[in-house]
Amino acid sequence: MNSKKLSDLSLLEQDIWFNFCYYYQCDLDDVSIVSENQTYIDKKEKIIKRMQQNDCLLSERIAFHQEMMGETISIHFKPFQIAELLTQIDTLRGEMNNLPTKMFQRQYSDILIAYVQVLGGLEFIQNNKLARSAKAILAVKARYAKHLYPRRKILYRILREQVAQRGKWDNPNEAVNFILDDLIKAFEVYDVEWLESELVLKQEMLKQLEQGQSSEKQGKADLEGIRRKPRTASTSKKIEELKKELINLKQILKSKYPSKEMEKSKYKMPYSGGYIAETIIHELRNQPEILQEILLNAG
Repeated sequence: MNSKKLSDLSLLEQDIWFNFCYYYQCDLDDVSIVSENQTYIDKKEKIIKRMQQNDCLLSERIAFHQEMMGETISIHFKPFQIAELLTQIDTLRGEMNNLPTKMFQRQYSDILIAYVQVLGGLEFIQNNKLARSAKAILAVKARYAKHLYPRRKILYRILREQVAQRGKWDNPNEAVNFILDDLIKAFEVYDVEWLESELVLKQEMLKQLEQGQSSEKQGKADLEGIRRKPRTASTSKKIEELKKELINLKQILKSKYPSKEMEKSKYKMPYSGGYIAETIIHELRNQPEILQEILLNAG
């Protein structure tokens, strides 16, 4: 597993260097960027120090283009932003042996998405495999974000209810461990309600697609002498995918523990999985307002 972690970090690190060296002077070629030779490592460290000071000149190709075309090329990132990403990668590489796989993946994903934001879009990533990974992570984060606020609302409600009943706690760890059982039960109710609504939504989508496909076939048959390429192939594929998803949703709903089954599928929810307490404690430490409400000495 550590070899996979190292490979992922190296791929990301190399892509960051490739992009930086395309826009800025860095005295590194493609071979030296991927090399683990100590000479090149030392050279990279010197470049990173210049990055941190934003003391970097434009690369010859960019400077030449601007001079010849008479126009300024917009570079979405500053050198210091690249330095921060490379530092984060180096830190994560040093900690990865002590991190559970899920925690490592979460931190790696955060760096990758920060890289996308610094570049200004997925299209600027050089490596296709890395771009696909970033695209998949962004899709998951979009689904995840949709559930973050309502589940956070449940968390804060239960914390406040317990404070009203028994008083404040000494620290976030004590607070989270005290409410954990009640919180998990409330999340399970939320999960089932969402699964049921998602089931109804997907059933309606399937119904509309099947009706549309039937109408399209009829319309094609009515058009005499006009040849059109039918769109039924893509529609049929969507129908099959929806049918599979509906089967999956029904199986999860029928299971003894729907929330646990959701963790095994694509329906990943905030504050779920094996590190729910650690995740919430970490988040609470960055929420001074709620800490004031639930801790005895939050200051």
